[in-house]
Amino acid sequence: MRMLFRTVAPFAVLVLSFAFAGCGGPAAGSGGRANGPDSLLPNTVDSEVLGVLNGEEITLDDLGDRDISQLAQLRTDYYTETHGLLEEATVRTAREQLLLAAAAGKGMTLNQYYTQEIGLPEVSDEELQYIYNQNRQQIGRPLEDIATDLRRQIANQKMARSIELEGNRLLREADWDLTVPAYRVAIETEGHATLGTDSAPVELVVFSCFECPFCRRFDASVNRIREDEALASQVRLVFRHFPLRNMHPMAQKAHEASVCAENQGKFWEYHDALWADDNISADGLEQHARLVGLDTEEFAQCLNSGSSYERVQADLDAALALGQTGTPAVFVNGRYIGGAVSFEQLTAEIEREISASN
Repeated sequence: MRMLFRTVAPFAVLVLSFAFAGCGGPAAGSGGRANGPDSLLPNTVDSEVLGVLNGEEITLDDLGDRDISQLAQLRTDYYTETHGLLEEATVRTAREQLLLAAAAGKGMTLNQYYTQEIGLPEVSDEELQYIYNQNRQQIGRPLEDIATDLRRQIANQKMARSIELEGNRLLREADWDLTVPAYRVAIETEGHATLGTDSAPVELVVFSCFECPFCRRFDASVNRIREDEALASQVRLVFRHFPLRNMHPMAQKAHEASVCAENQGKFWEYHDALWADDNISADGLEQHARLVGLDTEEFAQCLNSGSSYERVQADLDAALALGQTGTPAVFVNGRYIGGAVSFEQLTAEIEREISASN
């Protein structure tokens, strides 16, 4: 059963949107093909042949990595936004129906219920001044010119929040189950570096680049989960390689080095050493190998032979196939939650999945 309520943030006059932070840019030059491109064709395209040049067919297999990645991203965005809208609309409709029923049960109109049971919000002069000061530059007018309208806006937003909270309270008390499935993608995790048990209710998959500063910041959040025994017991962490080698010159070799460490059973030790190194170098890769206790001769042979290249490449191709062009790319039980999300948001997403599994 999945219980879901939507709550709004504390009132604000202006709502600003922020993209998830991360190292970005097209993953061109990957030298590989995103897996399974046929699934990227929309239903309105009834042929795999996209064009014919001098008698030769052009299909998805002929498109470049950047084009494949953009198509995958469009597909992911469409399904993610569609599922999200269905969730929000369903919750909103259920909340509205419960509010109408609650009002009818008291012999009231909806507006009467709002004013008498919820109460009209007040906006103090201090609150008005604070909101104005926070948005002074965007407003661009003296407070005395817009005080009445601004006070009304604040009151309306506070009232909307109170109504939503009341609707959520009614939802908690009702026989309510949101059955719209979250949009999830299948991500291969077998044979990849993992921490945690297979039976953990939450699988956290992270596509990351060892030279990306946003990835390093996000890893600090992951470490807090690893250090929390109760939370870590509920999470299976899976690392996937996504070196942005067009942006970070040592990324590819750093990831290949981590695979070489994994071959000796010490991926996570090497992984942690790389995150602690804010200036990765060829000498540093060898030094980390010694410090974590690897057989340095075997490590050097592995790294210099390029035998780990294809393993890293396969992960990069998988990221492209999922429409990812920047790092980190974070998935919780197959649900994309963004890039370098905060520790608080990450734990909220994990707890949501734990709750849904009970």
